[in-house]
Amino acid sequence: MAANVAVGIAQNMLWSWFSVTRYQKLRKPWAAWPGLIVAWIVMAMSLELLDFPPYQFVVDAHSLWHLGTVGPTVWWYNFLIKDAQQDMAGERLKA
Repeated sequence: MAANVAVGIAQNMLWSWFSVTRYQKLRKPWAAWPGLIVAWIVMAMSLELLDFPPYQFVVDAHSLWHLGTVGPTVWWYNFLIKDAQQDMAGERLKA
């Protein structure tokens, strides 16, 4: 578990760095989305790490963790589309 947490922290730091540098370069609001998604995931991850027993035998921390990852998945997909459109419209992919 400690190795998973360490790799997750490293990945979150890298995506946050990417988000800041990409936003500074493009000055487009969607370029900051990865950093905001990372913040959301970190908050949802606290449910996984700080486990609590089920409430009324129905809802527990793990189920709320899964619920908390639905929004960032859709948001991440929208970021990937915007980022790909930016790449296709820019100089980077032109021959």
